[in-house]
Amino acid sequence: MKKPIVLSRNYFLRVNNVIEFDYMRKLNQKKIRWIIREMEKGERSVYRIAKIQGITPRWAREIYNLHKNTGEYLYPRKPGRKPSPISSDEKHLILETRKKHPLAGAIALEKIMDAQGIHIPHNRIHRMMKEEGLAKDEPKKQRRRKWVRYERRYSNSLWHADWFEYQQDKVILFQDDASRFITVYGVFGNATSKNTIQVLDTTVQIYGCPKQIMTDHGTQFTSNPTESCTEPKSK
Repeated sequence: MKKPIVLSRNYFLRVNNVIEFDYMRKLNQKKIRWIIREMEKGERSVYRIAKIQGITPRWAREIYNLHKNTGEYLYPRKPGRKPSPISSDEKHLILETRKKHPLAGAIALEKIMDAQGIHIPHNRIHRMMKEEGLAKDEPKKQRRRKWVRYERRYSNSLWHADWFEYQQDKVILFQDDASRFITVYGVFGNATSKNTIQVLDTTVQIYGCPKQIMTDHGTQFTSNPTESCTEPKSK
């Protein structure tokens, strides 16, 4: 069997071979006052001021204009817009899918509906489920988590498996925890358990069977309960 090409996950996320990172540094009162003071002095360009503080020139102007209008040293409101109301059609689709898969959460329901050609973001699904009393916020999950480094000491003790979408294709990767080595990947039209098993069998024949595999418990990795099997195990 031909050995698969090993590529990092970032290969599939590149745009014109350049990975773009968009970040905004949070400013405290001291930094806001410094920005306003430097803008008033006019000795540095707005681009230089923004670069020193790790923000965009537009954000620096927002801070300065807010101070001019209010006289206060305030942090501009977070950009963005309020989510649109959930339509009755969306609500009906979500509730009907939830009836068929009563143990599925928002992320699993999103994937199930995606497979049916219907896309509703999981955040929107979760919001509707909260309104219906089918879900609730989990404070522990909402807190920003610290960076967790790869913990396993030896290769093949744990693999991570994940499906994601790239240009209308469904891509699955298997990654070794200790080495961060991509053992195999597969590109398909649909993310299914059959395709998951096919890719797993390929890489096991080459690198051996790992002691454990970690997934997000999506429908491609786990079975849904049925009348004949109320407590399914992982596939």
